[in-house]
Amino acid sequence: MNLILNQVHVLNNNYATNYAHKMNAKLTYKIKINDRYVRADGTSSIYAQIFINKVKKDLPLHISVRPKDFDKKRQRVKSTCNFANDYNLIIEKVLADINNIEINYRLNNETLTLKKFLIDLTQPSLRVSFIAFAEALLKKQLEDKVLRQTTYNAQLGQINVLKKYSSEVLFADISHELIENIKVYLVKTKKYKKASVNGFFKTFKKILHEANKKGIKTKIDYSEIKVASMKGEMVFLENAELKKMYDYYNSQFVPDYFKPILLKYLFCCFTGLRYSDVIKIKPDNIIGDYVAFTALKTSKIQKIKLNNTAKALLNDPIFYNVTFTNEYANRRLKEIASVLSINKKLTFHTSRHTFATQYLINGGQIQHLKHLLGHSKIETTMIYVHEVESMLNSEIKNLDNIIN
Repeated sequence: MNLILNQVHVLNNNYATNYAHKMNAKLTYKIKINDRYVRADGTSSIYAQIFINKVKKDLPLHISVRPKDFDKKRQRVKSTCNFANDYNLIIEKVLADINNIEINYRLNNETLTLKKFLIDLTQPSLRVSFIAFAEALLKKQLEDKVLRQTTYNAQLGQINVLKKYSSEVLFADISHELIENIKVYLVKTKKYKKASVNGFFKTFKKILHEANKKGIKTKIDYSEIKVASMKGEMVFLENAELKKMYDYYNSQFVPDYFKPILLKYLFCCFTGLRYSDVIKIKPDNIIGDYVAFTALKTSKIQKIKLNNTAKALLNDPIFYNVTFTNEYANRRLKEIASVLSINKKLTFHTSRHTFATQYLINGGQIQHLKHLLGHSKIETTMIYVHEVESMLNSEIKNLDNIIN
């Protein structure tokens, strides 16, 4: 079978013959010496000549010998060279790597391109190290616009957490035992809640899936990693809490470092915008009584009518002049909640939940809310209906206070 490269043991001088190894009629390769150019020390460089789909690529092996010390027929360095054994070992390693790459692509029925080949050959760690593979995959998905910057940052953050657990995680290490050990680390050391643990393993599983698709074998398949589909606790401000935050923003006691966070957070509480959208709002986005923008997450053009409270917030001159990261805003919101004795874990996204729940509580229609939030499916918007119904039902018992 032509797929299998004739492996050569240097010590017994059983060398390969001079032909280009045909793997699948798309890839051929051979070892050559560039004897057209002889250096001052009388040596010429040895390289691997690769053809993939008739596209040629010369790969330097960083070996130089005198032309008379290279056997072109056998494609090896002759024993007349002082470092013949060492040089031939390097040649054997390169040929074996090429052979393994082609076999892997053929067995997995995956098309081999020159770009893929060069990555696998020059970055072999990507087929060994889970962490190296993950970082390269996420970077490529960002460059190819498969991932938005915010999603990239979040998923890379999960890999950085993994690196804190262990500076190196190899594909050979991935087992049920490793998964359980990581879970213990996330819960005991990182103090992750269930939703955060699930988020971590959602990213982990996605990356392992891509690796398995590329033929990287692991002790467990990606499908064996179970990520629970769970509904996280929805956090939003109730009427009194929202008013308390609004009054604090308008008071003389609010420090300057809180004010821009409060300003844009409150604006989102009254419009439903995401952080990624409100942070980019400019005066040009305000058209009469509307704010118009292209949502970063969905790429949809949205137009939302501004209520009087939202319009008043836009009058603050710092609205358009101050920007901050989502992470910074989340840290400040926790401080603000503490100052105002709001016993909730606030993040910037809770402003969107606040808008949706308050909209429904105050008589808004679910179909209109779907449009305002830019949801594609009504089922996504319905989670707010269930949340509001649950909250209202729990307050029925308050009627007992009338006669108590």
